[in-house]
Amino acid sequence: MKKPIVAFAVLFCSVFHSFAQSAEDVITKHITAMGGKEALSKIKTLKMSGSINAQGMEFPTSQTMVNNQGMRMDFSVMGMDCYVIVTQKEGWMYIPVQPGMDKVTAMPEEQLKQAQSKLNIQNMWLTDRSAIAKAELDGKDTINSIACVRLKVTDKDGFEQIAYFDESTYYLIRTEMNVKAGEEARDISVTFSNFEKQPDGIVIPMKRSDPMMGGEVVYKTVEINKPVPETIFKPEGPSKGNEGSGKTKR
Repeated sequence: MKKPIVAFAVLFCSVFHSFAQSAEDVITKHITAMGGKEALSKIKTLKMSGSINAQGMEFPTSQTMVNNQGMRMDFSVMGMDCYVIVTQKEGWMYIPVQPGMDKVTAMPEEQLKQAQSKLNIQNMWLTDRSAIAKAELDGKDTINSIACVRLKVTDKDGFEQIAYFDESTYYLIRTEMNVKAGEEARDISVTFSNFEKQPDGIVIPMKRSDPMMGGEVVYKTVEINKPVPETIFKPEGPSKGNEGSGKTKR
């Protein structure tokens, strides 16, 4: 389970009608569709709770983010509480259901860097243009019978992904990227659906299909700008010490 969970965190933690349009046009329409730049820019904390449905089983999960500070994913498997934490300085995993992961383990450096590139909540809707190094039109495609325009988006840290936007709604319905998992790197895709407008007007995809998780994640509740204690980004439990990296210099 270690590789799927790390990939999920990387991913939680988790981005982007015709060719007369520019990439900037697509991004602008996407931001408008998701609630508008003004409303999206006000999001400082985000917590989504639900379940991971995989291999015929259901595992409770929650993902909590504080903009540009930290991300934490909690989940429970067979009665065992697990978590993945990523901050601007370090990353930790505690997955006692996985052999060899029954102690707090530092996240390997390459995985940590990739996860840290997603700590900016605004990257979820592309509202922070300073975080995007380059965005290019990359053709058209059809995803689950939905006509899409495709963008290639590279962030300021050099991580690249392909983003598919529904041409009729400009919702982001699929992303593809190369993810580090241990000593391996693999191309993965995540699809988003069940878009719901929240009370403050923000639109959130309440379902994501993630092959690295072996199934899909269904969110039931969304909390925006609720207080988040800093202590949730401190690892607790038995420690392995400084194995792996766990820290990067900033």
